[in-house]
Amino acid sequence: MPEAGAELVRSTRLRVLPGGAAAPAPGTVRIFLMGGDALARAGVMALLADHEGLAFVGDDEPGPRALAALRAHRPDVLVVHGPREPHEVAALLAGVDPELPVLTVGGCDPDAHSARLLRGHLPATTTARQLAAAVSLAAAGYALSRGARPEPEQAAPARPRGVGTRTGQGTGTVSDVPPDTLTDREGQVLDLVSRGLSNTEIAQSLTLSEHTVKTHVQNLLQKLRVRNRVHVAIYAFESGLR
Repeated sequence: MPEAGAELVRSTRLRVLPGGAAAPAPGTVRIFLMGGDALARAGVMALLADHEGLAFVGDDEPGPRALAALRAHRPDVLVVHGPREPHEVAALLAGVDPELPVLTVGGCDPDAHSARLLRGHLPATTTARQLAAAVSLAAAGYALSRGARPEPEQAAPARPRGVGTRTGQGTGTVSDVPPDTLTDREGQVLDLVSRGLSNTEIAQSLTLSEHTVKTHVQNLLQKLRVRNRVHVAIYAFESGLR
């Protein structure tokens, strides 16, 4: 069993051990995962393993060791998996920087007090794309709110549980470039990026080479004058394209 576990960590390249892996690339959303079930944490990390622009900088069960790791790694988003009691989140977050965006995934819905400490709660049925979008939005300063569930055929790419207001970020938008300046192809790529698809998935969806998709993404970054894929997704929401 130790060998199998070690192989899982190597294959997903998600866990950062002391003195280990290189730091994520600039512009990457850095995530720390907290949860009491190590196997469940590995599953959550595997869900986001192929999503560009997201990287786990560590994971641990709740406690002093996790708080020390948070201070050391300084993530952009904290994801808490599987709180078992509605009031548990508030206790888990004691000692966590109140400015750190926090999402909960699975477990019980938080109570009113715990919910005020969060950027959002996602159900256990959340897809990888929805989780990726939620993390990106939380990192950009947005809070998720409960919304109408999408139709079944739209469930995979839809925004997770609705998108609420941007918190603590002022009223400015990430880019003032008009949407009508984008080409049809750029609009297609923007839409798929905002849905959380990787370059490989976009290439398959549009029947393009992955190199061509990377070129389109870079062109979008330059045309919109934004820094990363997270801002591309936020632009899609703010401009009404998503």
